[in-house]
Amino acid sequence: MKLFRDTKRTGKMNKMRFISIGGVLTTLTVSMQSAPVFLPAIGLLLSPLSTLPIAIAALSNISLGLAVFFASALILVLVNVQEAVILLFTTGLLGIVLGTFLYRKGLFVSIFYSSIILSIGMILLTYIVGISAFGDFISVDSIPLTLVSYTLFSLVYVSIWTICLRKFINYLIRINVLSLNSSTKAIEFIHFK
Repeated sequence: MKLFRDTKRTGKMNKMRFISIGGVLTTLTVSMQSAPVFLPAIGLLLSPLSTLPIAIAALSNISLGLAVFFASALILVLVNVQEAVILLFTTGLLGIVLGTFLYRKGLFVSIFYSSIILSIGMILLTYIVGISAFGDFISVDSIPLTLVSYTLFSLVYVSIWTICLRKFINYLIRINVLSLNSSTKAIEFIHFK
């Protein structure tokens, strides 16, 4: 009977842990993505880092990654709609794909799928939503040039993100903040007592 009670308690702790980790990662995502609104110059450097908390969430659990992604987008709608749209089509979407594939499928698969998704997101952002991903640096009138530019940029950008994210996660594993589950290839947060 005691074992059954402990199992129930552990199940509740897992839900509570899921919610609290998701809340912290959502807060970090919203803070970084909305930085250009509150800190115009420095915020542009912080905004791309909103990929990191979503990727960490998706590395841990794909449903946690999706929860952080959508919760961040909903909160950002209240702060700045344009930043919410940018998160949905680029930085957040990249975090989901990176986190899902990095340890589960490998480095090259992660880079391949992430760069395709980021390119598609940037194209949709530019031609459907009307927000140019590169601002005025690239003329959106020349569709072939834009497509090639977005694809090359995505490949380089995602490669850098993937390598840096892998090194960062390996560092967190080495200092015992995270652990890698060998059977599921998911990242697990270490329980602190």
